[in-house]
Amino acid sequence: MSVQIRTLLKTSLAFFVLGLLIALSLAIAPAQAQTLFAAAQTQNLFVANQTTNTIREFSPTGEDLGYFATTGLNGPTGLAFDKSGNLYVSNIFGNTIREFSPTGVDLGDFATTGLSSPRGIAFDKRGNLYVANVSWIREFSPTGEDLGNFATSGLNIARGIAFDKRGNLYVSNAGDNTIRKFSRTGEDLGIFANGGFIAPALIAFDKRGNLYVTNFGGNTIREFSPTGVDLGDFATTGLSNPAGLAFDQNGNLYVSNRGDGTIRKFSRSGADLGYFATTGMITPVGLAFSPEPEDENGDG
Repeated sequence: MSVQIRTLLKTSLAFFVLGLLIALSLAIAPAQAQTLFAAAQTQNLFVANQTTNTIREFSPTGEDLGYFATTGLNGPTGLAFDKSGNLYVSNIFGNTIREFSPTGVDLGDFATTGLSSPRGIAFDKRGNLYVANVSWIREFSPTGEDLGNFATSGLNIARGIAFDKRGNLYVSNAGDNTIRKFSRTGEDLGIFANGGFIAPALIAFDKRGNLYVTNFGGNTIREFSPTGVDLGDFATTGLSNPAGLAFDQNGNLYVSNRGDGTIRKFSRSGADLGYFATTGMITPVGLAFSPEPEDENGDG
């Protein structure tokens, strides 16, 4: 075989191998993208059933997946996930915080001290857990160490708590119908909002930094800008003593109706999308979505 022919065959083989590698990369990349997309779409919704002492789980499409947790619960109210996917539950009647693994294994009491009718709970970016009690906010380290009171002033039947992107903490006061703001060090920054409330319950921020408040006594969801401007009612239909709320990764808002045992869904513009879930719930309160992948949303 001549040198020219051998060279031509080697060149042809090289191009063939290169083409095969390119084809494989193009075939694999979409599959990987689909896998990542599917993983990002697996956020399940968890619901605290206050009077039946259970946590109910629903798929992203609203399919009832049954009980996630049934042990160690006594008036479960607030829900929050840590970065590892463990679920924490405030027991309003038991005065404890209960911890469950990502698969629902009961890990026992996470916190038992300094609590009185605990309701809303939230993690800061360091992994410390904050708990709304009747008239103070209690702080616990990631290992459950009691760090004492984070805030005590301006609180009157504290219910919901949530952090903004800067680490400031907001608290809903059912006793005087206000939202109170505290710095990341616990300094009382005064009243953030006080309009249109009747016994505000749990609260949550959207990705734009707007704050949403369940108006338990007024059957509405109230919205405020990052500076505290009252943007009026975000939602008014299909609500019956709204208590808990949570946003999915697409910006849709889910609201627990304590009055009729349902979950209502609203678009990011406030359009009523009807019932998301209606089964297996009696007096639902706290809501939480399982954590997104950290590269999607580091806030959890």
